[in-house]
Amino acid sequence: MSTPPSAVPRRTQPRFVFVVTYGRSGSTLTQGMLNTLPRTLVRGENNLYLLQLFRAYAGLSSFMDKFGGAAAKPSSAFYGLREADLDAFATSVRELVQQQLLGSIDVGEVDRLGFKEVLWHRIKPKEWSGFFDFTDAAFEQPLYVLNRRDVSMTSTSGFWRKKRPGVAERQINRVRSLQDFLRESRPDRCFDTEFEAMTSTDREVAEGQLRGLAEFVTGGCDEDLLAALIATREIGHGPNPFGKARDA
Repeated sequence: MSTPPSAVPRRTQPRFVFVVTYGRSGSTLTQGMLNTLPRTLVRGENNLYLLQLFRAYAGLSSFMDKFGGAAAKPSSAFYGLREADLDAFATSVRELVQQQLLGSIDVGEVDRLGFKEVLWHRIKPKEWSGFFDFTDAAFEQPLYVLNRRDVSMTSTSGFWRKKRPGVAERQINRVRSLQDFLRESRPDRCFDTEFEAMTSTDREVAEGQLRGLAEFVTGGCDEDLLAALIATREIGHGPNPFGKARDA
């Protein structure tokens, strides 16, 4: 029997949850499901500004490796570089991102905090390892919801139709490969959501997907919470909403 959310010990700081996905995958619906969970706040897209913070961190780290040894003397062009604290950098990123995501919400009101984003394809494959090591350090082993929808359906939906031939498939498949990387490298902190399962007319399939998501994020899912998730499923989410009986 799963543990009720109320029985799960509360953290002094929110556990971070990131939805890793691509556009027109039903990601806003997944965001809505997560926000239905108790004491959970998952914001929408933000242009993946976290990538730029990582690149600043990685750039400083590389620069320190190259020039830090010559930075002890006041006469050095790199004086003080060795005093830079990468651990403190990562901690400050958490504080910055947490403040931006909370907005007007008090930190004491949430146990889980994060965002969904569809621009993960911007991370170069050679950056994957460093980027997610960085997020692990900055956000203390966050959870990753890996949201998918059939590529052929997704790539012909919404804004993707305006892209040049092949662009949609390339960007979507890069994200799917990144999801594979996360699943393989952090299996205990990843959960797969499928648009087709979440919106299935087979109640057992849909309930299994939603219950699994709730248990992954909160530690449990009672019948009242499951009913709330099913009710959220009926609400249109996004600019061209997915949902029951809606045309993608």
